[in-house]
Amino acid sequence: MRVPVGSVDAVSDTECVAVAAGRAVIVRVGNELRAFENRCLHQESPIDGAPIRNGVLSCPLHFWRYHVEDGRLIGSQRSLQRFPIDVVGGEAYVLIPDAAPDRPLREQLLERARTYDRQEAFRSDVAAAQPPSPEAP
Repeated sequence: MRVPVGSVDAVSDTECVAVAAGRAVIVRVGNELRAFENRCLHQESPIDGAPIRNGVLSCPLHFWRYHVEDGRLIGSQRSLQRFPIDVVGGEAYVLIPDAAPDRPLREQLLERARTYDRQEAFRSDVAAAQPPSPEAP
């Protein structure tokens, strides 16, 4: 899907701006634009409105930091999903893949059943039920 963004000069270089009904964010880096999926790698929270300082964008909810040049998470090899941008006559367009169709609930449940580990789920439940250890004086 080709989504119009507007004039290249109008794109902010100080914060991520949501485009494509919130599916992506766009930012200006010098004279170029970058577009990323609007989803932090931490807890999949939206990153629109994220401030950009010194080439780094910070997730507005939990402050995970990414290099705005390529979307790479600082201190990691993981990256935000990047979308291509077309610029025609000074107007920018983000190229976003079409949304995957919703899978039927039956398919989702069958997939979950194939990967479900009863032992691991039990260990997680037991660990979560343990009272916190007393703090040392």
